[in-house]
Amino acid sequence: MKRKNIQNKNGISISDSIVMSVKRKHANYRKPFSAAIAIIGFVSIIKAFLGMFHFHYSVSTVFMAAAVIGAFYLTLSIIGKRALWVYAASVIVFIVCAYRKAAKIALGFKFIYNIVYKDAYHSEIEYYKGLKSALEVTSVNTLFIFYIWLLAIIVFFFTICRPNPVLPLMVTFPVLEIGMYNGIRVPVFWGILCIAFWLALLAMSTIDVGEYSGGQSGFVRKNDLFFPKRHMKLKVTEKCGMLIIASVVAVAAVSSCFLKLTHYKRSEKIDNKRREITEALNDFSFDNLAESLSNLSNAIGLDFEYENHKLGTNDHVKYKNVTDLTVTLEHPTDNAIYLKDYAGAIYKNNEWFGLPSSAYKNGTIKDFDSYDIHPQDYPGLFSKLLDPSLEETTIWIKPSAKKSRHLYSPYGTINVGSLSYNKDLTVSDGKAKKGECSYKFINLDTNSIYDQLITVSEQNSQRNSREVYSASDIKPAALRDRIQKYCDEKGLISYDDFFPVDFGIPADPEYLLSKGDVLLAELMHNSYKDFVYENYLKVPDTAAMKEVEDAYSDIITMYDGSVSSEFETLNAIRDRMSSECTYSLYPRKTPSNRDFVNYFLLENKKGYCTHYATSGVMLARMAGIPARYATGYILVEKDIEGGHSSSDGSVTIDVKDNRSHAWAEIYVDNIGWIPYEFTAGYSAQEINTQPVTTAEPTTAEDATTTTNDPASRTTGTVSKAAATTTSTAVTTKTATSIAKGGAGSGSGHGMHIPKVLKNILLLLLALILITAFILLRRKFILSLREKRFTTGKAERKVRYMYAYAEKLLEALDMKSENGNYNSFADEVEKAYGGIYFNEGAFRKLTDTALRASFSKDTPTEKDIEESRKTIEAISDKLYKKASRFDKLRLMYINVLK
Repeated sequence: MKRKNIQNKNGISISDSIVMSVKRKHANYRKPFSAAIAIIGFVSIIKAFLGMFHFHYSVSTVFMAAAVIGAFYLTLSIIGKRALWVYAASVIVFIVCAYRKAAKIALGFKFIYNIVYKDAYHSEIEYYKGLKSALEVTSVNTLFIFYIWLLAIIVFFFTICRPNPVLPLMVTFPVLEIGMYNGIRVPVFWGILCIAFWLALLAMSTIDVGEYSGGQSGFVRKNDLFFPKRHMKLKVTEKCGMLIIASVVAVAAVSSCFLKLTHYKRSEKIDNKRREITEALNDFSFDNLAESLSNLSNAIGLDFEYENHKLGTNDHVKYKNVTDLTVTLEHPTDNAIYLKDYAGAIYKNNEWFGLPSSAYKNGTIKDFDSYDIHPQDYPGLFSKLLDPSLEETTIWIKPSAKKSRHLYSPYGTINVGSLSYNKDLTVSDGKAKKGECSYKFINLDTNSIYDQLITVSEQNSQRNSREVYSASDIKPAALRDRIQKYCDEKGLISYDDFFPVDFGIPADPEYLLSKGDVLLAELMHNSYKDFVYENYLKVPDTAAMKEVEDAYSDIITMYDGSVSSEFETLNAIRDRMSSECTYSLYPRKTPSNRDFVNYFLLENKKGYCTHYATSGVMLARMAGIPARYATGYILVEKDIEGGHSSSDGSVTIDVKDNRSHAWAEIYVDNIGWIPYEFTAGYSAQEINTQPVTTAEPTTAEDATTTTNDPASRTTGTVSKAAATTTSTAVTTKTATSIAKGGAGSGSGHGMHIPKVLKNILLLLLALILITAFILLRRKFILSLREKRFTTGKAERKVRYMYAYAEKLLEALDMKSENGNYNSFADEVEKAYGGIYFNEGAFRKLTDTALRASFSKDTPTEKDIEESRKTIEAISDKLYKKASRFDKLRLMYINVLK
C-alpha cells in the first residue's frame, strides 16, 4: 500500500495506512516454522560435532536418546505456557541427575578429550593418562546424553517459546569450536545448517523487536507524525527464519556447483596466504595470547612482533626462508658463531624467566658496574690465557626491520669502551641504532676450551693456583688504582700492597701485570662464581622433574666436580637425548597438564631446539653444573663459507629465519658462560637435521627425522654432585579417573556423605538458587515499574500505566481483539466496572492515554494520580479474588502485584 500523509485541522499528520483489524484470516504457520528451525539446529549441532571425531560410543543409544529428548521438549515448547511448569520441573530433574552422574560425566569428558587431543595434534599420546578403556563407551554415552538433554532444553525453548540467540549460541558454538580451534574440519553440510540456524534465530529475535517482550499497543509519535508500533504489523519472524535457512543452503549449493563446473582453482599466492592464516588460527592459544596475535597479524601481513619464553605452546615451527639478519665478518672464522639476545635463569610452569630483582642486590653484581668488569667479559679475557694465539675480529650485525628492536651479540666480546651490559645476562653495542651494532670479539670453540682446560688441570694438578702480586707493579695506572681500591674493599691486601689471586689458569705474570683488566677479572671471578652456584642450579621441585632425574640418574651422577667429568657429563646428556629423542619441527603442543621437559624426554620424545636446550639445562643442573637457557641465531661454518666475500677479506652472510635457535649456556670455572649445543644434528660445521618445511603432515611420523650424534668422549665413573631445588614450583599431577571402578586412586580423610543426603542437599541448593533468582527478578521488575511510573515525562508515565493495565486485564482474559481503544474501554467497563474499579475509571484512563499519545496536551498531575489509582485498584482486586496458586503466579511469575 502506498504511503499517505493526511493532515487534519488540528495539525496532526497520519503517516502510512493504519489497519486496525483484519477480516480475512490466514493460516498460521508460526509454530511449524519455529519448530522446524529448532529441529534443524538441534540435529545439525549433534551431527556436526559427532562428524568431526571418531568417538567410541553406542550410536543407537545416543541417537535414540536424542530422538526421545528432542520430541519431549519439542512437544512442551509447542504447547507453550500451559506446559511451562513441566519445563521448569524438567530443568530441576536435569540438574539433579547431572549432579548424581557428575563423576561419570567428568570421566566421559576425559575420554573424548583424549580423542580430540590425538586428532588435533596427530599424536598417540593421551592428554589424560591412566583411564580404563572398559569404561569408555558407557561414560561417553552418559556425557553425550546429558549434553543432548541440555541442548534440547535451551534450543527448543529459545527458538519456539522465546526466540533469543544468546544461550543457544553459548551451548552450541563452543562444541564446534573444540574442533575448529584445533584445526579439525567440520562436516560441510551440517556446518552450513548450523550457521543457517544461528542466523535464523538471530533474525527471529531482532526483525520484530518488542514482539516477544510484552510491547504496548498503539502508535509511536514523532513530532506531529504517528507510526503504528511494530507489533501491530503482520508478524512474520518465523517465516523470515525459514527463508534465511533456505537462502544459506541455496547459496552454499550454488557456490559448490559453480566451483565444480568451472574447475576454479585459487592461485598459489592465495593458497600460501590462506595456509599461513589457517596455521596461525590453528596455533592460536589463549594461554599464549600475545604471541598468537603476533603470529596471526604476521600471517595477514601486518608487522606486529611479540616474543615471550613460554614453552610447548606452538604446534609446530615453519620457516619462511626470509632474511632476519645481515652479518658481516672482518674475516672468516672457524667454529659456529652464536648471536644471543636472551638468557633465561628460572624454569617454572613451562616458561623461562629472569632472576628476581632481589637476586641482583648482591654486592658482587654492584661491583661490576663500579669497576667496569662484567661476567660477559670473562670468556674473551680468559680464553686468551688458554690460547694466546687467538685473534680478535670484528662483526657487524644489521637486523631486518622486523628484528630492529633486538640487539644481538656474539660470545667472547672485547670491551673497547662502547659496550652496554644487562646485569650478568647479555651485552650490546651502546652505540647501536635501529638494531645495527658491531663488536670486537674472539670466536670461542667450546670443545677446544674444554680440551685445553682438561690439559691444564692435568698438568697443574700439583700446582698451587694462588699467585701473589704487588699493586705497584701493575702498569696501567687507572687499572692499578681500581685494583688497589677493590683489594682494599675486600680486605685482600696482606702486607704493603701485595694481594693474592686464586685462579685455575696459569699465566705469565708480566702479561697479567701489563693487562690489568685480566687481573681484575680474575679477582672478581671468584665472588661471581658463588653467585652463579647459588642461582643457576635450581630445578623445580616437582614429581615430573623427579621422574626425569630418576630416568637420567646414571648420567647425572657422573659429575665429580672436575672439568673432565663435567665435559663427559654434558656429552653423555647430549648423546642420550640424541639417541632417545627425535628432532622434529612438528612436535605438537605440550598438554597443559604436563611438564615441558618431562613430556619431551619421557613421553613425546619429539622436539626442536627449545626442547633440547631446556632439557639439557635442567639435566646439567641436576648433575650440579650451572647452566641457563639462551636464544638468538646461530651461524655454522657452512653458512660462513657460503657468504659473499669482499676484496678486503670480509664476508657477508644473510642469516635466514631458519637459523633462529635456542641453546644452553654452561658456566665453566675460570672461563665464564659459553654456549653448549644439546640439539641433535647441530655442530660447529653444519646443521644436519633435515627439518620439515613443507605443508603440515598427516601424521607426526612424517615430520620427524632422527639424528644420531656420536659421543666425542668416553665417560668415566664418578660420584654425584647434588643439584639444588626450589620449592616454589607447582607440582605436576597426573590426571586419573574418578568414576567408580575407574583408573587411579586417592587417599583422603574427608567426611563421608551418604548419597541420599547428597541428593537432598543438591535439591535444597537448587531450590535456593531458583528462589533467589525469582526474588531478584521480582525486585528488579517492581523497581523498574515504579521508576517508570514516577520519573520522566508525563506522557510516558501514562503510557506505561496503560500498558500495565492491559497486562492486568489480560490476566482476567480480557484482551483487545481489533485494536480499537474506545471499543475495548467499553468492553472493560461493561465487564468489570464497579467490580474491579470505579465505574468510568478505565474509560478515563483510556482517554488520558489517548490524549498523551495523539495530542499535544500534557496530562496533569491529577490525571496521573487518577490513572495510578485505577491500575492499583485493578491489581488489588485481581489479587484478592485469585486462588492461592494464582496469587503466587501473579506475584512471582507474572509480577503483576
